[in-house]
Amino acid sequence: MRILFISPNRLRLVAPPLPLGLACLVADAAQEHEVAVVDCMFVPDPSEALQQAVEDFRPEVIGLSVRNVDNQASRHSEVYFPEVREMIVFLRGLTRAPVVVGGSGFSIMPLAFMAYLGADFGLVGEGEGNFRTFLRNLSFRSFTDCPGLVWWQGGRWAANPPKLTESLGNLPPPALEYFKPVQYHEAQGSAKLPGMIPVQSRRGCPMTCIYCTTPRLEGHEIRALPPELVAARLAAWHEKWGLTRFYFVDSIFNYPLDYARRLCQAIENLHLPLEWGCTINPAFPDAELFHLIRRAGGVRVQVGNESGSELVLQRLGKGFGREQVERTLKLLAEAGLPYTCFLLLGGPGETPDTVQESVTLLEEYQPVMVNLTVGLRIYPGLPLHQVALAEGVVDPRDDLLWPRFYLAPAVREWIWDYLEQVRLRNPHWIF
Repeated sequence: MRILFISPNRLRLVAPPLPLGLACLVADAAQEHEVAVVDCMFVPDPSEALQQAVEDFRPEVIGLSVRNVDNQASRHSEVYFPEVREMIVFLRGLTRAPVVVGGSGFSIMPLAFMAYLGADFGLVGEGEGNFRTFLRNLSFRSFTDCPGLVWWQGGRWAANPPKLTESLGNLPPPALEYFKPVQYHEAQGSAKLPGMIPVQSRRGCPMTCIYCTTPRLEGHEIRALPPELVAARLAAWHEKWGLTRFYFVDSIFNYPLDYARRLCQAIENLHLPLEWGCTINPAFPDAELFHLIRRAGGVRVQVGNESGSELVLQRLGKGFGREQVERTLKLLAEAGLPYTCFLLLGGPGETPDTVQESVTLLEEYQPVMVNLTVGLRIYPGLPLHQVALAEGVVDPRDDLLWPRFYLAPAVREWIWDYLEQVRLRNPHWIF
């Protein structure tokens, strides 16, 4: 069967993100089917590229990935999915091939997306294996055994429970060759820095942050590739395309600790001129690991601290406190490892005092950059959603497809002027 995959994303915030999830799905589907890809990131005219691909390839099924829902900015909110609907309407005029929508953004609110986008099918969660199951059942119109599938049945959208991939090591490597990796490696985004190629060594997150969708998408249990296999992929991509800059998109790089150490050692053993970054969770500070990261080519880490207030950290369900945040920052500095930080301001319990406490903490430690976010995007079914419902911030009938934000009443009017003053003192802080 001929499958045309489409990545509609053209956003270049910080750096253009190579669509790693879709690259994984393409690699898996290519084991049984003929595949083609339209990646809209660098094409001058996406409509022209789609029309040409449909004419040349004559797809029997189209897979369309929805990565970004909105910009998660409470003050100047932008949504990206209307252009996806326009793309589906355009495709309807070119081909009768059914359109299947998936991706991390879609999987957060699949039923709302299906009602809005007008696609034929949806696929929730991880697509490897599950998409091929759907394709095998498509001609029989038998969908009840297709994990994660959303389809129209009996006048409503029916949805099967998603299924996670048990062994990541059995999956083929991401098919980067369909996505111009050298162009992603060199292209600049809003940060005016060369790109970094995304790498995933683990899926899953054991944390219970009240606003985060990662555990819902990937599960709470950690599933990991063998460290040596991850390192081998980096070496292969370096040899094939000369890629040297990578970023680990794992939700937490420093957990499990033993795995992270083994992975760093495997990368160091390559003896290649690689540079890479990752995300560190303050719940698991470790001096030895931070030195290993530096030795293995780590050039910058992002610290997911979100706050410097003990109260707010507890209310956000972060699983660590201010003491662990400070210990993490001190150990990173001792290891000579540059780091950036996040402040997610305005959550439950936030007050002017807690905001200033967080700002004061990071002004003391002086990260390379601080990413400021005001207001928490509310997603359906998460603990933050329950808080927002209880406080009347959102209505139970709101499907939350269009962005809604939680912003604590105590800081709602005050925080913007305050942060402008903070930025005057710290021009390397952004929001």
